[in-house]
Amino acid sequence: MLLIDHLPESSPPVGSARDRVVLTWEERAKTRQQLRSEGGREIAVKLPTGTRLPPETLLFVGDGFHIVVAAADEDVWVIRSADAPLLARVAYEIGNRHFPIDIRADSIAVRFDHTLAELWDRLAVRAESARRPFLSDQRPTHHH
Repeated sequence: MLLIDHLPESSPPVGSARDRVVLTWEERAKTRQQLRSEGGREIAVKLPTGTRLPPETLLFVGDGFHIVVAAADEDVWVIRSADAPLLARVAYEIGNRHFPIDIRADSIAVRFDHTLAELWDRLAVRAESARRPFLSDQRPTHHH
């Protein structure tokens, strides 16, 4: 089992084989976990508290291979609109509920939660359910 207690400071050498671990948004914030790479490698992660693992983070450089982080597809609501004040209102309402938000140039996304369907109706917005990586840079928080 590979123990990862720090992130590499150097790039993988030329010819190094690329392996990946595919992680959800919450898993990319966990500093202690056991993983299995797509190549079947067993990994124990023990990183400093507060470490985030955005997609494409180099996790490990080994002899002839390296491991990077990939974002898993997750169930999300996606809201698109050319109406900037409406999108700002949607972002405000999502944040007011303490849900992390993924803001992109053409859309706002929030991880799927069935309770948000009522919000979409109240705001008269069209939200589509989709499966895609959730890329919020906010940290997961506990809920009361």
